[in-house]
Amino acid sequence: MTAQNLPESAPVPMPYADEPDELTDQPRRFYRLRAPHVDKASVPVTVRVTPDADLYLAVGAGRRRMYLTPNEAWALWRCLSEAVASTGEPPEWIRVHVKPTTR
Repeated sequence: MTAQNLPESAPVPMPYADEPDELTDQPRRFYRLRAPHVDKASVPVTVRVTPDADLYLAVGAGRRRMYLTPNEAWALWRCLSEAVASTGEPPEWIRVHVKPTTR
């Protein structure tokens, strides 16, 4: 069954990423999402993408940070996606499109 033949009620897969905007003055892009927390406020997760540089990952308010090469980020994505998928269905709050910002 092709995408054109899917019923209107079928979920539409979101694109993996937005195309980079070559015309921007700020080439860095930030992808952010807040994860709910049971006992306190939500936890921010941010990934910074800078052309020709390692990706920068921050989880929490500055508590856990690391730089990743693109290959390391892909490997992390693959391992993490498989591991998290094994825990069950994704929660509703995760079903959003994360739009990049320049700051």
